[in-house]
Amino acid sequence: MGPGVRREARVWRSAPLAAALLLAACATPLESGERLYQQGDRIGAIDAWRRIPDDSHEHAGAQQRIAAVEDEQQKLLARYEQRARYFERKGRIAESILSWRVVLKLDPDDTETLAHVQDLSRQLAARKSALDTSFRTALEQGRLADARAGVEELRRLDPFDPAAESGEREVETALGAEIERLLAAGRRGFTAGDYPKATDALRAVLALEPENESAQGYLSYIELIRESERSKASASATTASRSATRSEPPQLRATDVEIRAEGFHRNAIAAERAGDRYGAIRQDLRALAANPAHARARDHVAKMRAQLAEEVPGLIDAGRIAFQQEDIQSALDQWQRALLVDPDNERAAQYATRAEKLLQNLEQLRAEPAPPAVGVQR
Repeated sequence: MGPGVRREARVWRSAPLAAALLLAACATPLESGERLYQQGDRIGAIDAWRRIPDDSHEHAGAQQRIAAVEDEQQKLLARYEQRARYFERKGRIAESILSWRVVLKLDPDDTETLAHVQDLSRQLAARKSALDTSFRTALEQGRLADARAGVEELRRLDPFDPAAESGEREVETALGAEIERLLAAGRRGFTAGDYPKATDALRAVLALEPENESAQGYLSYIELIRESERSKASASATTASRSATRSEPPQLRATDVEIRAEGFHRNAIAAERAGDRYGAIRQDLRALAANPAHARARDHVAKMRAQLAEEVPGLIDAGRIAFQQEDIQSALDQWQRALLVDPDNERAAQYATRAEKLLQNLEQLRAEPAPPAVGVQR
């Protein structure tokens, strides 16, 4: 390639850049502000529009854009403040801090929020340090239930911490191995008809994982078998028939899916007894997802929904109030509860869909890099 050709190629390659620079130089102040806005820099855009002189033909348009963007800014601030408070109430401190930092990105001069973020950060660091020591000590001592509780709290505080994620894997590996060992012992006892041995092993599983559906399912079937044995024993007229009943325990044919479904239903009954009827519906729905033919789970869902039906309008209204206060996550929680009770409720479904989309948009904005802060020391 000759020198002339190379020079021509360089000219063509530089043409787009030159054109872009020319367009930027030719942009009006109103257009420059709009470009900053499109790039996500709302504060820069407002500053650019405010610098337009009163006697400029763009002044009126700039004032309209300032009003619109400031209104949008205030709504975003309110939503992120509510989101940050929601996470604080749930003990999800790291997620709360992230939302407060978006508030700071939207309003860099908010010194009160800055001080709150700094205080939360100190609390988070101290709590994480204590929990990390606690769960690792429990893991070393074989106190797996305590280790799981500690690492779950650590992950709730900061789901983004790689150290917590690593610790969670360690605990889950140890727990998984122990739970599988105990479940295997429970299955062997169940198959052999040694129900006391099976019960001991399965209850040990529940000490480590209270809602383990397989353990709950086997225990439920053991209770059904024992109830059947007692009925047969009381109905037997002769000693021989009672002896036969004890020496030949009833054989129960149940698939793993049926046992798990029964376990979910047992969890639903426990949730109802604890006063959590919404949790009971969730567990029964899991039972039906595992085994659609589980009649008692289907009947129990219907019973819970009938009891809660009168609460649906209140849940929808409570969600609307929270939404109007920019507390979108709390609003979504209320509407999702309404849908547990009345899954065909169009209002609740529409509201929930809208809230989910808004939360997705907030997450996208939170993930954007922050523009350089003005007036805040970090």
